Amino acid sequence: MRPWLAVLLKSLFGVVVFTATVGGWAAVQHHNAMHTPLPDAGGRQGACVVWFVGSSSIARWSTLAADMEPWIVHNRGVGGSFLPELTQRFANEPPVTPPQAIVFYGGDNDIAKGQDPATVAAGFEQFLAAKTAKMPAVPMLTLSVKPGPKRWSMRPRQQAYDAAMRRAAARVPGLTYVDASAGLLVDGRPGPFFQDDGVHLNAAGYRVWTKAVRAALGSALPRTVVNQCARRHVRI
Repeated sequence: MRPWLAVLLKSLFGVVVFTATVGGWAAVQHHNAMHTPLPDAGGRQGACVVWFVGSSSIARWSTLAADMEPWIVHNRGVGGSFLPELTQRFANEPPVTPPQAIVFYGGDNDIAKGQDPATVAAGFEQFLAAKTAKMPAVPMLTLSVKPGPKRWSMRPRQQAYDAAMRRAAARVPGLTYVDASAGLLVDGRPGPFFQDDGVHLNAAGYRVWTKAVRAALGSALPRTVVNQCARRHVRI
């Protein structure tokens, strides 16, 4: 065999092995997404417990527990996730005592992937249907899409999706739309609330979200529940 042909065949073999390995890993990841529940399934359930479900903006919220006291929070975010994965993994949840509320953030990555607002809104409706089927009485808060600098050109599509979530909240009992974006803008542009990647929130950005979510929980949940959970701590 000529040397150049041997080198070519060796290179092709390497490509085949690499492709099979990557493809196999992707298949494993897809299988896990389709058959496993959301992360952080342990800990206390029931009264005063709030699930935070969503993509990396939820998963990266490292100060969530302290920010949301006295609520007992479960960070159930999945980094890099799209709405179909969040829906499937929520559907995979085993029977548990339902939380007091669910705070949801999703659709940001789907829009960034190039999906149109109607398709993303349909994905949100699918998650909402899964949530209603599994936990019909649990209130759900859905957060508006972050107006980050890297995805600023996508802002019209983000706003169209936000409008769809707002309309859903107007017709679905127990669903609250939370405008958590206005506080992230300065003079109509993204403020200093984002990490260097231009996508994820920094500490200041999470403080904006904390204020919006805490206020929304206080308004969306019955006052008796809010007062009961407030007794766990000096503030709520």
